[in-house]
Amino acid sequence: MKSVCDIRPFISVVLGDNITLLPNVDELFELEMMWLEYNLLTKKELLERSAFIKSIDNQYTNHFLLYSDYNDKVNKNRSTAVQAYFEEGQFSTGYATHGLFPYRGKFHPQLIKGLLNILEVKRGDLLLDPMAGSGTANIEAALLGINSKACDISPFCQFMIKVKYESLTIDLSLLEHITLDNQKLFDFFKQGNVLRRIAKVKDLEKQKIYNLAFLAWLDALGYSKRVIRSNHEQLFAKVLPRYTETVKTLLRNPHFSTELLGELQILSDSEALKINIPDESVDCVITSPPYSFAIDYIENDKDQLEFLGYNTKELKTRLIGLKGKNKTERLNNYFIDMDRVCAEISRVLKKDKYFVMIIGSNTNQTGGIRLEQTIIESAKKYKLSLIKNILKPIKGMRNTMKEEYILIFKKK
Repeated sequence: MKSVCDIRPFISVVLGDNITLLPNVDELFELEMMWLEYNLLTKKELLERSAFIKSIDNQYTNHFLLYSDYNDKVNKNRSTAVQAYFEEGQFSTGYATHGLFPYRGKFHPQLIKGLLNILEVKRGDLLLDPMAGSGTANIEAALLGINSKACDISPFCQFMIKVKYESLTIDLSLLEHITLDNQKLFDFFKQGNVLRRIAKVKDLEKQKIYNLAFLAWLDALGYSKRVIRSNHEQLFAKVLPRYTETVKTLLRNPHFSTELLGELQILSDSEALKINIPDESVDCVITSPPYSFAIDYIENDKDQLEFLGYNTKELKTRLIGLKGKNKTERLNNYFIDMDRVCAEISRVLKKDKYFVMIIGSNTNQTGGIRLEQTIIESAKKYKLSLIKNILKPIKGMRNTMKEEYILIFKKK
């Protein structure tokens, strides 16, 4: 008769003893994604691209080699709880430039990498995120050598995406030797018209560093509205070193190469309802609609948008999920808009390629209507057939959404 000590760990039974998973790969959706990777990628591809595996036959994967460096300076002056959160997410949410400007409702970067792998999106292919938010899918694509295009209504999000991508290509020597005087930078930024003045800097490499510093300034601006112990200037002095050290950590890594990055284009003249790119020109679409019932994104970024000179009331009239005078009208407009989004995605996506919609369940605020079912029905109208549905729990939004669905469609 067997005892508990005779039972092998199920991971060893499934994968064998020659494969080790990355730390904190323990949620069911992560294990399912890992299993799909394991079955669809060759050993060579797993070593090069896996999002969930640490080593195979004692050989480390690129993901582990790239993101295993831990820089204490990045978490300096943070609370114990916040430090623990970022340490836990070292290989899942906080690596590369994903940790710059933590954004509510953003994608799980490791999940996006896994999706790109299992959907066989290759180096040089083209990814689209028509509701890009903080640009997680686009940054992840770039890190895999995949080209991408990003759309978002928010000019602040467009700037955030630009900085996160540009920071991957900063001249490390310049960043390490340039003098970043907190006081002078703070005073320079608070004068306004910042982007226009940065654009006048002739040295493009210095422009990237000033943009990085300005994003840190905008991050500190928003943070200063939520705390009482520190003012904007004091917070900027803490946030800026975190940003620069985050970028330095990646650029110093001998396994990282800017030459292997995919290209990223921000479509400032487009939005999800009207994407200005040719028919059937995209190899994959990965996106998530705004959780406007749970998060008012424009209000969330109001301080940054208004400092940049944008009319937040006007932006709200264009955001999916916020159009309408009352809840019923907003819901109706939301479903109409999402139907149009599915139509646009089908138009630009190549035949036999994949579209992924990651969408939360929130029946309390939708009158009992399940958002994921509405998307499935809309997609079906436009030759987008659901082929897989993966359930993922949501952390940090439990008062509004408990879970989200990873809906994978294939265009007929």
